[in-house]
Amino acid sequence: MARASFLSLADQSKVEVMRQMNCSLHKMARMIQKSRNVIRRYLADPLNYGSKQKKAGRPRKVSSRDERKIIREASNSTRSLKDIKADLSLDVCKSTVHNVIRRSGVIVCQKMKKAPKLTDRHKQKRLDFVKANLQTRWENILFSDEKKWNLDGPDGNRHYWRDLQKEKRVFSTRNFGGGSLMVWGGFCNGKKMELQFISTRENSVSYQNTLQKAIVPFFRLRRRTHTFQQDNASIHSSNSTKNWFAAKGIKVLDWPACSPDLNPIENLWGSLVRRVYKNGKQYGSIQELKDALQKEWDAISTAELEQLVASMTDRLVEVIQKNGGETSY
Repeated sequence: MARASFLSLADQSKVEVMRQMNCSLHKMARMIQKSRNVIRRYLADPLNYGSKQKKAGRPRKVSSRDERKIIREASNSTRSLKDIKADLSLDVCKSTVHNVIRRSGVIVCQKMKKAPKLTDRHKQKRLDFVKANLQTRWENILFSDEKKWNLDGPDGNRHYWRDLQKEKRVFSTRNFGGGSLMVWGGFCNGKKMELQFISTRENSVSYQNTLQKAIVPFFRLRRRTHTFQQDNASIHSSNSTKNWFAAKGIKVLDWPACSPDLNPIENLWGSLVRRVYKNGKQYGSIQELKDALQKEWDAISTAELEQLVASMTDRLVEVIQKNGGETSY
């Protein structure tokens, strides 16, 4: 892998965190994939590092006409910035599209983000987790999670580009989301496990039956090298399930509570939600929703999975930077 001769601002931040943790130069180089000489030059004079680097500007790429098209496309729609850019065939980045929408003054993104409340104890556990896993080979971790899917769309507040000059859009729903199903998913580096459609009322025994089908074949030749990840749901941490893992010889990663932001499969679910419910899509039956989920799960690329696993180092560094607080993931 080619190593750049200059540290980005993000890399500089990571080096500072690792310096405070008394990490060796060799460990820093391995964690951020840069040479020791590059890191040594930065540590020699952090304040003036890169001051001689010239930053070339570039002319504005969006015309007034394109700005008007972006505003019309975003007005009261559920399209993402990526979709707006693609629909208008714009040769600009998503940030440029977002800046145009923000400058309009009449369109805002209405969204409420859910996040678990982190106590001081949770934050300390997250910091302990980071310190214990600085040397972990994340490509050898099988990440997993369950998710509920509704026929009418995802749980939580739907959001869209609201045009303040127009009437609000409403989203029609049926009782209890029109019906729902639960799925279990997992992946390890570039390999996906088979998607499992499970009961909405799982218990320890049914969870173990799911894992028997989903992960036991994978771990058959990987018990010494790989580790299984799961959250702290009661059926995951019950004595029955712990005994099941012990009997199968499968190691389980000690996971901190209230930390979905550290699990890359949460980002994978988010990607699937955008694909399955694109443009406000709703489904008429459970089977139709199952088929759509299976199709999009099968379409997930190896590169996408590897990129999510590669983000683990950044997640850990951000936990330290925020003193155990919630990350941007």
